[in-house]
Amino acid sequence: MKEYTKKIHSILAKHGNDLTAQAMSKSANNQFKFLGIKTVEFKELTKKIFSNYPLPKNDETQSIIRELFSFNEREYLYFGIFLLLKRKKMWQKTDIVFIESLILTQPGWDTTDYISTEIVSLFYQMYPKIATEFLRSWSTLKSQWLRATAIMFQRSMKDKTNTELLKEFITDNIETDNDIINKAIGAALRDYSKSDHKWVLNFVVQNSSKMNKKAKQEAIKWMDSKKLIK
Repeated sequence: MKEYTKKIHSILAKHGNDLTAQAMSKSANNQFKFLGIKTVEFKELTKKIFSNYPLPKNDETQSIIRELFSFNEREYLYFGIFLLLKRKKMWQKTDIVFIESLILTQPGWDTTDYISTEIVSLFYQMYPKIATEFLRSWSTLKSQWLRATAIMFQRSMKDKTNTELLKEFITDNIETDNDIINKAIGAALRDYSKSDHKWVLNFVVQNSSKMNKKAKQEAIKWMDSKKLIK
């Protein structure tokens, strides 16, 4: 284990709380273990770590992140994602392969959601051509997590959303009973409805017979709350 990894492991472990960890694990249907660091506290702690300790060398960053992703407690994975974002100015086109491996390492909604909307979204804006090639591949692979990533990666892009890709990746996966995929479809459409509710409403209407009920309900949730559906 690299020294930087040992340092992060030690700091985060000291801030854990067993009772909070049990509650967090329960809220995740006991699928994952946690140290028990609440979200607000974790973000503040992460800021302090980055402020007080120098970042590892760029050529060591990926191996450190892999080590962090090898631990069972989710906070280590979250820190690894934050560390990768800290090195965004150094990303190369080939890093999409590394990003793909992270999506598939101890996958869950928590990491997939954050990697897709923060890491993959930013990578797409930096390297749109190669990102699109990978996203098209992910959208039709067996892995529900890669498919969900392709569907959701534009959630934070608002009016910069490429609607052709959004439509393509949802259409690739629209006729499914997979809960993760349908959750991704609903979330992607709901978030984009805040930028262009007419586009989303039109898409839902045109694909109503194919869409899963839960995906459809989530897609129109924000529009309905704003009384935009007549």
